[in-house]
Amino acid sequence: MFPSEPPVFGPTQPRLIDRVIGLLTLQSQPLPACDPGGHRGPRRKIQDWQIQAGMIIHMLLPQGALAQCIWQHLHLRVSDAALSLRRQQMKLQPFLTILAHALRPLAVVAEHPECFFKGLRLVGHDGTQMSVSNTAAVLAEMTKVKTRRGLAAFAKVGLGVLVELGTHNPLAAAIGLSGESESVLFSQALKQLPQGCLLILDRWYGNAPVLEEVRTQCASSQSEYLLRVRHKLAVKVLERHPDGSATVEVALRDKQKPRVVLKRLKVREVRASLQRRLDGSRVEVRLWTSLSVEQASAGEVVELYARRWEQEVFYKELKMGLRNGDLLLSQTPRTAAQEVAALLMAASLVAEERLACAQQSEEPEVRAAGVMRISFGLCLQMTTALWIVLAAGADLLDAATQAELVRRTRQQIAEMALPKRRQRTCARKVRQPVCKWPRMLQPTSITSAPSITLVPIT
Repeated sequence: MFPSEPPVFGPTQPRLIDRVIGLLTLQSQPLPACDPGGHRGPRRKIQDWQIQAGMIIHMLLPQGALAQCIWQHLHLRVSDAALSLRRQQMKLQPFLTILAHALRPLAVVAEHPECFFKGLRLVGHDGTQMSVSNTAAVLAEMTKVKTRRGLAAFAKVGLGVLVELGTHNPLAAAIGLSGESESVLFSQALKQLPQGCLLILDRWYGNAPVLEEVRTQCASSQSEYLLRVRHKLAVKVLERHPDGSATVEVALRDKQKPRVVLKRLKVREVRASLQRRLDGSRVEVRLWTSLSVEQASAGEVVELYARRWEQEVFYKELKMGLRNGDLLLSQTPRTAAQEVAALLMAASLVAEERLACAQQSEEPEVRAAGVMRISFGLCLQMTTALWIVLAAGADLLDAATQAELVRRTRQQIAEMALPKRRQRTCARKVRQPVCKWPRMLQPTSITSAPSITLVPIT
């Protein structure tokens, strides 16, 4: 079910272009050096795979234009106008094919136990959106959503990503350009769920139709699931367990005829009451899981759900760490989707590098924590500087020198590992109230441990 040996993060591919080419080809298919096939006119100077590799590198090194990035790392002279035309002609499917084959799990049970729960890989899914510039091509093909103050400022590209929570590594993604709902993107990404996972989902997925879909996919991939549920959803209690949880029955109804019950689903339910550390008020949490009482107690289930927050941290790193915002630079919907795909592959390379840095640490806790103790910003800054040096001095440094330089850089990053994450809760308020949440005038933060009380199901 899991790799018997940990992945090799040694400096076998020290240069960034070598890492990207390895990600694209999967060491299986040779890449053409010239334009294949017979056609009229001059042959193309640059191939599609070279544009894809240049885009991934440009996500990591955004300074300068794409043409400059391709010249620096691929030594190909091509104008920005030619690249723009070629990207508009390229289809999205090759990028999606690369995503399906290149994104893979990184954590290993023996090396990174905190990325697992009793042998199950912790995986999350959530939807997000990326903004697209207001160009004529975008406005002609995409529509803006309506808000209470009018139309949104930008059209949005929908994105649903399966994330390995312990490494912040994307495992699968679905990209929507036609206003696809989060449920549609979730169904597309769920089909690529790896074997032996514990899928953790938020409250949006806590309903009978999604539960049936998750149950089916998890059964085929030998995985388990844990999702939060709305409080008003009616269930029938079948059996109560000693730890306070219960086996309940959920009715799966016909969408067209709500009174018609298609199937009755059995699932274990856990309820808990969490005390807010700011005002002492309590919030009720309701969870559904396929984990049995022997696999996880009710308290462990509640603590496991807290790991879902790593999904939000991943999106923050993706948007603010790599892109410095959620506004894409592309001018058409097709090129915007290509940019998102390249961004996800760049995030996978950063996650792999952070995991490699963690393995260089002398502290067992840092190695076991995966990427949690390795700073995203520090790793990205030092690694990109290293890649620039290796690209400029490729003919000056032999393979042994390059490998030693990579090892020392990773060791320095590991020596500056972050301390263990503190228990922290900030006030749930907004600066300009647009809903029922009170306005925040002065931020406050509490660092004490949370108070969790299990609620027996009666």
